[in-house]
Amino acid sequence: MYSNIFDKLIGLPLFIGMTHDDISQIVGQTKFGFHKYTKGQIIVEDGQLCDSLHIITDGVLTATAHADDHGYTISEELPVPLTLQPDHLFGLRQRFTRTFSALRACHLLTLDKNEVLRLSEEHIIFHLNLLNLISAQSQRSQQQLWHIPAQTLEQRIIQFVAQRCLRMAGPKDVTIKMKRLAEELNDSRLDISHALNNLQDKGLLTLHRGGFHIPFFELALQK
Repeated sequence: MYSNIFDKLIGLPLFIGMTHDDISQIVGQTKFGFHKYTKGQIIVEDGQLCDSLHIITDGVLTATAHADDHGYTISEELPVPLTLQPDHLFGLRQRFTRTFSALRACHLLTLDKNEVLRLSEEHIIFHLNLLNLISAQSQRSQQQLWHIPAQTLEQRIIQFVAQRCLRMAGPKDVTIKMKRLAEELNDSRLDISHALNNLQDKGLLTLHRGGFHIPFFELALQK
């Protein structure tokens, strides 16, 4: 059991740069939670209290976010290892803002907030890694606001999705009516339909009833 925990921690971003002695000490003194989720199971739900760090150590998961009025949703596949919204462990809103589910079997490691604070006090490298993780997410979000405005309606559709995603690559599933997308982009439903069909003709997305699927978002961003 000890070696399994040690092997998991040594490969996680929060513990990068720590010595074997440091990690051995952490393994011996820290209360970790270990959970396994099978395909389709919800790991955390939107609105759930975020009172511990949730670290996915292996598997494949999806993150789903929706508009405040539930008028549309965007789901995306995320790589692991991944710490789920560490910036929500502190601050004004200490709740998850997305629903994370297992796309394939996932293993979850949890760290209570009190344990996180203790590790931050006792291990400066852990403290810096946590700050870097939170800062990187904040900087990525702010950077979105300064990107060059999209020049075409097709680009505006892709930008609309990008501004609401955690990762600028991988599969995305958007559930939205054309009328709603037209309202969001201040354009006509007919123009939206033409733009989506053009993107489909280019092989960048696949239209379906009630929305569309983007298989490789990184390719869509390049067009």
